[in-house]
Amino acid sequence: MLVKLSRQDIHSSEVMGADTVKLCEMQGFSPRLENDRQSRVEANIYGFKAEFAVARLLGADLPTVNVVSDGGVDAWVDDISIDVKFNNAEFGKLIFDNMDKFKAQVAVLVGKTADPAVMRVNGWVGRKTFMEKSVSHNFGYGDRLVMNDSELYPIETLWRKLAEKRFS
Repeated sequence: MLVKLSRQDIHSSEVMGADTVKLCEMQGFSPRLENDRQSRVEANIYGFKAEFAVARLLGADLPTVNVVSDGGVDAWVDDISIDVKFNNAEFGKLIFDNMDKFKAQVAVLVGKTADPAVMRVNGWVGRKTFMEKSVSHNFGYGDRLVMNDSELYPIETLWRKLAEKRFS
């Protein structure tokens, strides 16, 4: 599903992405980045854009900057915790370093499109299903757990489950 962000959401993402990197630098450490094709600031901006897209789509609170950690949860819809994962490919892979990093109940994969104002929400999966169906893959910096976006559930099914839980 394609989600077009507002100019305000894009602006907020840009400010929050730069602020996050600056906070890390002020604490004396470099933020982790394993992608030579983009800066850490740009990576954070797109991460926030992904979070805005999911928040708008599912009716969650909008993202905020977290100084220490978000605890593996980017959004809440009622009592359901969601980890938003961004991929620079429009259609890509949902990746976690390991199962200990999958803290939320649900992960939602968002991809980058050719239009910087549009994010593609590719799908979702619950923690248990990811644990059962993910495979180990080494991208050149250690093994990670991976699922292809084609294996994820359509985002519409998560929206429906959340709406049914909220309104029933």
